[in-house]
Amino acid sequence: MFSKPLFKQNIQVNWKLSLIITIVASVILAGFIVNYDAAGYGSIAAAAEGTAFSNILSSMTSLLGSLENFYKLIAVILGIVYVVFTANNLVVNEVDSGSMAYTLSTPIKRSSVIFTKSLYLILSVILMYSVIGLVGLAASQITYQNVTGYPITDDIRAASDALNLDERYISERLYLIQEDKQAMREAAVARDMDTEAYSIYLESIIRDRSYEATATIITDERFDFYEDTNDIEGDEIEITVEELVANPAMILSSNEALNVGAKIHGISVNDYHQFISEEIIALDENLAPELARTETVMNRAAAETSQDSEAQEQMQDKRQLPVIVTEDNAKLLLQMVIDSSADALKINAEQVSENMTLMKDPIALEAATDATGLSEAQVINMANHGMVSSARSVDIALEFDLEVYLWLMLGLLLTILAMSSISFLASTFFNRTGFALAVGGGVPFAFFLITMVQQLMDSPGALKYLTLTSLFDTETILSGGDFGWGLIALGAIALILYIASNIIFVKKDLPL
Repeated sequence: MFSKPLFKQNIQVNWKLSLIITIVASVILAGFIVNYDAAGYGSIAAAAEGTAFSNILSSMTSLLGSLENFYKLIAVILGIVYVVFTANNLVVNEVDSGSMAYTLSTPIKRSSVIFTKSLYLILSVILMYSVIGLVGLAASQITYQNVTGYPITDDIRAASDALNLDERYISERLYLIQEDKQAMREAAVARDMDTEAYSIYLESIIRDRSYEATATIITDERFDFYEDTNDIEGDEIEITVEELVANPAMILSSNEALNVGAKIHGISVNDYHQFISEEIIALDENLAPELARTETVMNRAAAETSQDSEAQEQMQDKRQLPVIVTEDNAKLLLQMVIDSSADALKINAEQVSENMTLMKDPIALEAATDATGLSEAQVINMANHGMVSSARSVDIALEFDLEVYLWLMLGLLLTILAMSSISFLASTFFNRTGFALAVGGGVPFAFFLITMVQQLMDSPGALKYLTLTSLFDTETILSGGDFGWGLIALGAIALILYIASNIIFVKKDLPL
C-alpha cells in the first residue's frame, strides 16, 4: 500500500512549509524558556490575582506552567496552519488542478496513493513536534541545566566560582557552600539575601532534598517487602515526602535511608540520626522543624554575642512577642513592615519588597516596630522568611519535570494529529479547494478561537464541549491529575478520521 516514489514527491512539494513552521515554533519555545523570569512572573501573577487575566498568568509561576500558553495557543495555531495547507496540497488541490489524474494513471493503486499521502502528513507532524520538543529540552538544559539535575541558579554559579568547583557538583552538595564563608557571602549576594537568611535557605533546601531522597528509598524498600502481597495497593505502599515530614521516625528504621540522608547533608550517619531525632522531638512539642532550628540558631547567636547580663537582658527583651503573627495577619503585617521601612529609608516600597535585607537596616527596624508593634526579632524573622520563601519559589519554578514535559508534548502532538485528520478528511471529501479549505480550515480555527476565549474565562462551562482542545488538558497534566482519557480520545479521533478519509477517497467518484 505504501508508494516510495509518491512519498518522496510529497516531501519535495511540502518540505519548505514544514521547515518554516518547525523553525518558528522552535524559536518561540526556546524564547519562552530562555527569557523566563521566575521572580518577575510570580510578582505579575500575584498582582493579577482576581482579574480577568489571573487564569492565564497564574500558570507562569513555574517554567513548565509558563509554557502552557505555548501549548494551548501558539503551537496549536502554527500546527493548524501547517496541516490545513498541507492536507489541501496533498489531495484536493491535485484533484482540483487535474494533477491527480496523472498520478492515478500510473500503476499506483488509488488506495496506495491516499495511504501514502495520509502517512506523509502523520509522519511530518510527528517529526515536526518531536524536533520542537527536543529544542525545548535543549534550551532548558543549556539555560538552567535543570533537565538532568537541580536548576543552576545564580548562587550556585557564584559559589562555584568562589570554590573553583563544577556548578553541577556544587548543586548536588550544597553543604560545601555552608562550610566556606566566602562562598556563603558571594552566593547570598547573588540571590539578594544576607548570609543569615541564606543560611536558613540552604538548610531548608538540604532538609527537603534529604526527605525526598529518603522517601524514595523507604518506598522502594516497602515495595520489595510487599512484593508478594496482593491485597495492598501501590498508593498504600508509597511513602510521600509529606508523610515522612509528619513522621520522620520512619527514616530511623532504614539504614540505606540514613546513609542517603547523611550524604545529602554532608554529615556522618550518626549526626544525621541525631538530626532526625531532633526533628521528632520538635514535632512532639508541636513546633515546626524550621522554627525549632531557627530558635537554636538565635540561641547560639545570643550566647556568642552576650558578654554580660545587660546584653542578655536586651536579647530577652527582643525575644518578647508583643504581637502574634498568624496566617491571617502575616501578609498584612509584612506589607506594613515593607511600607514603613520604605518611608524610613526614603525609597520605594517595591525596592524593599525586592530586597528584604533593607528591612534589617536599624532605621527601618525602628520604623517597622513602631508601625506594627512587632519586636525587632519578629521583623528580622519576617524578613528572613520573606527572602527564603522568594528564593524557594524561584527554585521550584525552575524545576523541570521531564515526565510532565513529555506528556505535554504528546498531548500537543495528538491535538495536532486530530486537527490534521479533520483537514485531511475535508481534503478527500470535497473536489474543490475552496470548500475543503472552508471546512478543513474553518473547523480547526473555530476550535482555536474557542480555546482563546476559554483562556480568558474563570470557568469555561459548556465551551469545553465545543472544541477538541479541551481534551488536551494542560492544567491537569501539570497538576498530575487524570488526563489519560483525553489523550486517548484525541488519538482515537485522529485514527478514525484518517481511516474514513482513506475509505472515502478510494470509493468516491473523482472528476478526472
